[in-house]
Amino acid sequence: MSSAVFEQHASPIVAHPVPGNLHRLLILRNGASELLVAGDRSPFTLPGVEIPRWERVAENLTAAVRKRYGISAICLFAPELLPTATDGEPRFYQVMETRHASARAPDGTNWLPLDSISDQSFTHQDRATIAEMLRQIEEFRRGKAFGPFGRPGWIDELFAWTQREIEPHGLRLTGEYRQLNASPTFALLRLETDHQAVWFKAVGEPNLREFSITLRLAQLFPTYVPRILATCPSCNGWLSWEIEGTQQRGTGEIDFWETTAAALASLQIESIKECKPLLDAGAHDLGFAKLAGLVHPFLDVANLLMDRQTKIPPPRLSRKELASLGKHIEDALHLVGNLGVPDSLGHLDPNPGNIIISPLGCVFLDWAEAYVGHPFFTLGYLLEYFRRAVGKQKQLENRLIDSYARGWRQVVSPAVIAESFAVVPLLAAFAYTTRCWLCGDQERLRQPETAAYLRALTRRMSQEANQRACRRHQCSG
Repeated sequence: MSSAVFEQHASPIVAHPVPGNLHRLLILRNGASELLVAGDRSPFTLPGVEIPRWERVAENLTAAVRKRYGISAICLFAPELLPTATDGEPRFYQVMETRHASARAPDGTNWLPLDSISDQSFTHQDRATIAEMLRQIEEFRRGKAFGPFGRPGWIDELFAWTQREIEPHGLRLTGEYRQLNASPTFALLRLETDHQAVWFKAVGEPNLREFSITLRLAQLFPTYVPRILATCPSCNGWLSWEIEGTQQRGTGEIDFWETTAAALASLQIESIKECKPLLDAGAHDLGFAKLAGLVHPFLDVANLLMDRQTKIPPPRLSRKELASLGKHIEDALHLVGNLGVPDSLGHLDPNPGNIIISPLGCVFLDWAEAYVGHPFFTLGYLLEYFRRAVGKQKQLENRLIDSYARGWRQVVSPAVIAESFAVVPLLAAFAYTTRCWLCGDQERLRQPETAAYLRALTRRMSQEANQRACRRHQCSG
């Protein structure tokens, strides 16, 4: 799940150079029999490139390797062994593969047969990493390592399968591609054809549900999701047409946001009668009964995480404050549950990168975080991204909300919509926080970054609850 929603200090605009990480590369060719090395005699070193932190590793690495070394290569996996340099800084390694068996070695590099490597060929750290790479490759080949996308040669198999699937449409692959995400169990690639590009995506845990959800959405609501050309159940993958349109990432064009809000409402209204099939496909259950049953378990975790907080500020929430928060959440759930807004399809991460405005309408991507529950939560998340893009501008926010509410006025009264919107900030934050908490086992909750993030979300809910209480007090006064 994207952590961008409800982050209070994140900014989509970087006004200073983004620090980078140096990745040492283990680039293979010819069936993983040769390795690209720097230098013309032993001891060799591994080539490397620097890419920005906190951005897609595969997309940046493949682009950097193409630019610096003139080699088209894909990412396979990061070796499990991550040696640490003497200065304490972590070292990053990535195993890659080029499809071009005759790829020329760039100046200052050579293709070294792996069976010629000796103990003197590399430094201790690089040699240990190469040994670990070879061990993992062997496990992938024998089927002992989980994941179809860590094994050398899988990209050629993907190209062959894709060509068979697109040939009836009169298309041929050009051989050009762009890899955006990569791991042994995940894949996301754009494949060029002689006409319209196609996308291949495959998922593994913890997002395995996205495969079945995507197929169900394509069946139920084909105008709101990319058209699927073929599926590969063995790797939980699917092939879809590229959507030609506008994809906004953090911009403030109000027309984009209004169109998105209106389309979202239409999709959700259509989905009201399809809640059970969506839940059966794996969508998260965020209905009121489910959320009400999670208030006290959530408070137990929140109390534990607050007790573990060592740095102040930010302030800890006391047990009394958390108990009050719990009461506010229960009251809000009871109120909204009685208003009669029907459950529908929702998206926990409607960021602009997951939305495309095409000539035929609005298309939504990346449904790993689909849920069934109160539809207005999704508008709350969309508003968070809107505020990050344009700042808090009430007049523009009202335009976005009205575009969304216009569709829902066909289903419930304007008074019900207004009352629901009054508690959406609190309940949307609770639903999102609960989803994060449900993802985490006890070991994950002990990780400092996870614990700090969940505490921040809890403080955000407390602020929303207090503001709502103040508004109600003012109205009653």
